Amino acid sequence: MQIKIIIIGILVACSYLIGEYIYKAYTNRHKQVNDLIRILEIIRMDLSFGMYTLEEIFKRVGDKTEYCTSLFFKKMENDLKTNQSKMLDEILNDNIQILSKETYLQEKEVDELKKLLLTLGRSDIDSQARMIDLSIENLKKITNETKEDIEKKGIVYRKLSTVIGIAIGIILI
Repeated sequence: MQIKIIIIGILVACSYLIGEYIYKAYTNRHKQVNDLIRILEIIRMDLSFGMYTLEEIFKRVGDKTEYCTSLFFKKMENDLKTNQSKMLDEILNDNIQILSKETYLQEKEVDELKKLLLTLGRSDIDSQARMIDLSIENLKKITNETKEDIEKKGIVYRKLSTVIGIAIGIILI
């Protein structure tokens, strides 16, 4: 009987942890979209106030290890430095999967960043700043969606998985 209670306790704990993991995925995505907005603001500032190359901008952003995209920007900076024969779009296509694998960013956020990075360096500074502002606005809309996802889906999944664990435990008793 005690073994059965221990197994049920482990089952309920595991189901709670699964729900917590799903909830954290929603909160991490929200945080990472906000971080992406901050990164774009840094890029806009670097373009506006300093005459930095893309390689230097990517290095500065990549050095900010508190952001989830630092590895991506470090790799972009390194590839721009070492692969002089490759175009930006080729380097970007080679590295974009880092964002999908290493972050909670979804395809629409990754595509927004990709579109923006492909436009950098192809027009004057004011046009580039406007493109960054447009991307920031689009990402701010996404942050509203991610906040709703946390409040609706994240909390529901956390509670639902715990309730399912308890229900299975009751059935096993």
